Amino acid sequence: MADELALAPPPPMAGEQDVPVAVAHLALPDGKLFTFPETAPVPHVHGGGEDSAGYVAACDGWLLFDDDEFDVLRLTSPLTGKTRLLPALSEDTVRIRDNAIEVVGAPWRDGDGDAAAQSDAGAEDMSVRKLVMSPYDAGLLAAVVGREHFAKVALCTMEGFSWSLSARDRWRWYDDAAFHSDGRLYALTHGEDLVAFDVGYEDTGEPVVSRVERVVRGDRAARPWHTRTHYLVASRAGPLLMVSRVMPDAGTTRGFAVFVPDMASRRWVEVSRLDAGGEALYVGRLSSRAVPSLDDADKIFFLDDTDGMSFRTERQPRPPYHAAVYDMAGGKVSELLPRQPLVDGKTPVTWLFPDDDDDA
Repeated sequence: MADELALAPPPPMAGEQDVPVAVAHLALPDGKLFTFPETAPVPHVHGGGEDSAGYVAACDGWLLFDDDEFDVLRLTSPLTGKTRLLPALSEDTVRIRDNAIEVVGAPWRDGDGDAAAQSDAGAEDMSVRKLVMSPYDAGLLAAVVGREHFAKVALCTMEGFSWSLSARDRWRWYDDAAFHSDGRLYALTHGEDLVAFDVGYEDTGEPVVSRVERVVRGDRAARPWHTRTHYLVASRAGPLLMVSRVMPDAGTTRGFAVFVPDMASRRWVEVSRLDAGGEALYVGRLSSRAVPSLDDADKIFFLDDTDGMSFRTERQPRPPYHAAVYDMAGGKVSELLPRQPLVDGKTPVTWLFPDDDDDA
């Protein structure tokens, strides 16, 4: 049974029915797991504790572990007890693909350092910074791999034995990535460019990047406030959302601004509500989701997840919470989960989201 603590009112009395199901879970790097906003008093959660400690990434309801003993990446769901194995990021399992790709609207110039960077960035230096699963192409996974300021998109399938990495695409500073209902993979750069990737398949079934297009050109100079990180979330209404986090320093969050892409002008357009008031956002560096909600409409649930980022230093104070909520209407930040005893590290806290058929 997981070390499960509820961020909720006291458990219902005997005989009470219709206990609300958890919308999200919050995982701490030490293995603790919380539920939000309410859940059954004895939830069906598998593993947990030490079994859930030490993850390196997360996606939907899965935690990703680097299993050095067997040279694999291990996907484990503490919500269902399921485990899947993925190839590790090693010289034997990362294939540099030199197939031609179409580049549209993205800066592309010779001598920009990519070739030298590629030779310097061996597989042993790479880490998974973001992992996403396609809900539209069963078994397809994409990962942002590399370092904070220096990363590429890698592709794999659940049944694959290697990661595919394009030699012809650029290294970029990515903040987030998400699949969209149009079937494409989108990645958001720190400079607020929105880059779309078309995925094709080799005869062997290996996924490869076939086309790269910058569909929105970022203009951070137009923003009067300082944004240290961004989240990319597929809204339930259809558009992708760029969620910009306003942080004067690594320990303080002043608020958020939400934008949708205007494909005609190729610019971001700010919005004041989420899906006409029927949606809430859970955002995090490792995993984000838009959920239908009337009670929490136009609210953004977020985490203190700047661990391992270059702008955080050990001397900077931490906020008093692991999780908080921002009300877009009132512009107010409210604490949700007070900070728990936890050793600082490079891996941030993360949201986990139960699937519709999970017994969460």
